[in-house]
Amino acid sequence: MKNKLLALVIILAGAGAAAAQSSAILAGAAAGLNSLGLPAATQAPEAGIPAVPEPEKANVNFPAVALPLDCQNMPMLYTVNGDLYANGVKIGGRVSQFKGACNGDVARTDTYGNIYKNKTDLGRSPQSFEIALYTGDVFWKDSYGTLRKNKDEIGRAQSYTVSDYTGIVAWTDNYGALYKDAKELGRASRYQITGHTGDVVWTDNYSVLHKNTEALGRAGRFQVADRTGDVAWTDNYSTLYLNKAELGSRCQSFTLREDGRLVWWDSYGDSHFR
Repeated sequence: MKNKLLALVIILAGAGAAAAQSSAILAGAAAGLNSLGLPAATQAPEAGIPAVPEPEKANVNFPAVALPLDCQNMPMLYTVNGDLYANGVKIGGRVSQFKGACNGDVARTDTYGNIYKNKTDLGRSPQSFEIALYTGDVFWKDSYGTLRKNKDEIGRAQSYTVSDYTGIVAWTDNYGALYKDAKELGRASRYQITGHTGDVVWTDNYSVLHKNTEALGRAGRFQVADRTGDVAWTDNYSTLYLNKAELGSRCQSFTLREDGRLVWWDSYGDSHFR
């Protein structure tokens, strides 16, 4: 009897050692999988328990967009199966493109070739569109090249740039004429518009620098302060100006910050600050 009990104890002990060895092997395998970066969800379910299938996911488009400063009313925009939602409320279907503004407005196009501001139909066949970030005005160009601000026609445009804080647009026609909204400024070789003030800074074919309708002078280089609309520039003789005010001669380099603060260096290596 004692021999039978001793044999049973030996068998049970062997089984326990085998189970412990199996557990150790499984633990080692799991550690190996984890070292390869495989998630825990890849482990097999316990025997006899069926795996739970993944739920079917809707076609959701939630773009990651950097939020500008001072933009608390930018709507949360996303699509579900082609429908556009703003802050959880459906505003349109079959959407193809969309952009939001900091005042809560939304510009969007659909697959039928229509363009909308929120739920208002603006027109047909948009080739491009922009929304002014802080005014919510929608600028768009149709298949004929006609530029519009919301529903109002502006003109036949080749290019255009929008000022986000003012809702002013700078644009050129097919003949090279530059406009600020409906006002013609001249023939431009290049131009830019400030986001905060809506000033249009441009050069003509003779390298004369202009700010809106005012000629500043023949410029070699220039920089524009986006918040203030100030223009720093040098002429062909390395004289530095801020707008029309002369600041110094022998300027080798300069940097104009967006708030209008300026630093420059002369040919002697001295720095100057304004």
